[in-house]
Amino acid sequence: MSAIKSVFSDSKSAFIPYISLGDPNYDLCVDWADALIRGGADILELGIPFSDPVADGPVIQKAFKRALANPFSMDIILEITEKIHSLHPHIPLVYLTYFNPIFHYGFEKFAEKAKIAGIQGMIIPDLPYDTPETDELFNSLKRRGVDLIHLVTPATPLSRMKGIRDFASGFIYYVTSYGVTGERKSISADLEERIKITKEIISLPVSAGFGISAPDQAKEISQYADGIIIGSAVQRIIEENGSNPSLCRKKLEEYAQSISGSLRGKNS
Repeated sequence: MSAIKSVFSDSKSAFIPYISLGDPNYDLCVDWADALIRGGADILELGIPFSDPVADGPVIQKAFKRALANPFSMDIILEITEKIHSLHPHIPLVYLTYFNPIFHYGFEKFAEKAKIAGIQGMIIPDLPYDTPETDELFNSLKRRGVDLIHLVTPATPLSRMKGIRDFASGFIYYVTSYGVTGERKSISADLEERIKITKEIISLPVSAGFGISAPDQAKEISQYADGIIIGSAVQRIIEENGSNPSLCRKKLEEYAQSISGSLRGKNS
């Protein structure tokens, strides 16, 4: 069983927060990651900054802009990842990256170095499941035991889900709403049914993301989703408090505790 899949063997839904690496700088990202893990993160998503993040809303777009104001290279990203992994080697780390940076770095080289740095899974929102590049990357990751985590959206047809089934591993990232990332006040009424169908077709744990920010939302969705992914709400804390590192760290840990605590009521 992979390190990621073992997380979902617990009775509660997994808490999966996200941070953009390099925001506001690389060293502080290590502190942010540490705070979230200490607060209860079960898996941590690490966003690789990119200049054209088509799937992301304004909060994460601004985070990437701040991150890219720093010196950027994939080697720096890998070095920071390894630092985070060394602090909490038992917590699976997952990259969320667009296709372009890893294409230019090289699939084999990236897969090998990411594995060494402590990466257990990868999410690539602009990578379809049915291209030669997907097949090549999937095989590069599979040889190293790194999961390729696919997205399913409300618009994904059943035929496409069946195709994704052959390439996906670890878990499925279920996009709860149309549009880009960002906090939302309400959750779709048919989300439970759509997640149930996804589980039946793909037979992997399904984690829900896009729009979740409050503990009550997380608790409600955790009754039927195997994991809760939160990005924009975490990045907003960093945006508003990053200039005061000690305060930001405190707020991140408290926020993580509030979300993680709400998930302990699954199936109760």
